[in-house]
Amino acid sequence: MSSEDEFDAWQFINWDIDTDTLQFQLHAIEAWNQKNPDVKGHWDQWPEEMGELIVLPLGYIAPPWKTEPILSQQEEISLKQDWLKVAQLVSETDNIEIEENTFTVTGQHGSTFRFDVSMEFSRWLPPNSLESHIPALGNMRNGARNRGILDNHVANLEAAFDSWKIVTTVEEADLGFHDFPPHMVELKDCQYEGYYTFAYPTEDSFPISLIAFIEMLIEDEEFWRMIHSQSLERRKALEEFDKKWPNGRPEDWMYL
Repeated sequence: MSSEDEFDAWQFINWDIDTDTLQFQLHAIEAWNQKNPDVKGHWDQWPEEMGELIVLPLGYIAPPWKTEPILSQQEEISLKQDWLKVAQLVSETDNIEIEENTFTVTGQHGSTFRFDVSMEFSRWLPPNSLESHIPALGNMRNGARNRGILDNHVANLEAAFDSWKIVTTVEEADLGFHDFPPHMVELKDCQYEGYYTFAYPTEDSFPISLIAFIEMLIEDEEFWRMIHSQSLERRKALEEFDKKWPNGRPEDWMYL
């Protein structure tokens, strides 16, 4: 390819997308790969030319007082490859939509799943909750529990509880019970709690866990079996709790 015909990824950047979002990060990777004639099959071009506009693979710009690299060279290379896979999956799969940091995934049987993804804190949370949890997530990462400051401590607990939780219906998560979707015939007589819809990471690499999670949502069956199993385990734990402390849990229960 002559210099006149060199591929120019910049022309494919949509600057209307907020650069501080995961949507922009994945979009930039897409711009460097999707129409690049040198890319065959798996995406392999990282948008190095974009400098600090690209905060992946770490997910944030390290503070200036961090003199030692947070990621080793091998970790950085590996995570870049993993995020390339995420970007390609999102770009090439009609079942996946992303707006800023919020994903909407449509299952093959019509179920809708929504969640936020934090690239800085490597977790997913309920949709449109990430911004409100950022201070608490920072506290958790830095080991500051703030127990002496009630508001901060409560915020930390809320962020911890929301980690790995998603919304599974068009309704907001609530304390009520919901029927499983009609295609889950084996669970037609069962219900799940809208407030307890957790899916935990399964891989050491967060982006690879994200891929596995999204693929499970698109498959649209195993996720519901997992939610049902969690419900049974929670019910069993509550029954054991009531059996052990029929008059309520004593204040010093941790030492009994």
